[in-house]
Amino acid sequence: MKKIDDVVLSDLLPSSISEDRQVQNSATAIDPELKSVAGSLYVGAIYANVDKLTSTQLDHLAYCFDLTTWRDSWPLSQKRLIAKTVVAQKCRMGTLSAVKKVLESLGSAVSITEWWQKTPKGTPHTFEVIASISQISGGLPGDAQEDFFRLLNEAKPVRSHYTFKLVQSLLGQVSVSGTLRSATFSRCTCEPPPLSEALSVTGLIRPVSYTHI
Repeated sequence: MKKIDDVVLSDLLPSSISEDRQVQNSATAIDPELKSVAGSLYVGAIYANVDKLTSTQLDHLAYCFDLTTWRDSWPLSQKRLIAKTVVAQKCRMGTLSAVKKVLESLGSAVSITEWWQKTPKGTPHTFEVIASISQISGGLPGDAQEDFFRLLNEAKPVRSHYTFKLVQSLLGQVSVSGTLRSATFSRCTCEPPPLSEALSVTGLIRPVSYTHI
């Protein structure tokens, strides 16, 4: 008795056409593709349980999907995040959305500006990547830099070139303090007393002579 993995399409052909040489050749030709599709049925179950896989199991999963950028030393949370995006990453290779996804999976917030979005417009088929890294002390390690550029080069369109800027977010506190002091003050106002006598205004006429030079 054959196992289900050993069954081929020609075994399932009805007797009315199973002896036809053209039908047999067609069944043989498409059988590998059918097996490939059938072998992908387990993918859904794996992705539904990515958060339950161990670090070693995720390493094997990355090998099965031929991920070129993967490190056994990555923390478990990062491995799970990248494993969840692997299918979308493979489907979108060569697009700017793929660039965003792969860099975000490494823990960065990414801003991408294409050449036609600049003022004035830049060189065609170029773009600028600004990646913001958080929770990194002492800068970006060398292996993390390699991961960034390797993923970026794999995900971007082949004809496109880019400039890369790395921004590190720093978290800190700002303290505001104040001091209260008691004080007393007084205001002095001086006003002249009103006059009780009447005021008189007199005029005086004096002759004046002048010389205009």
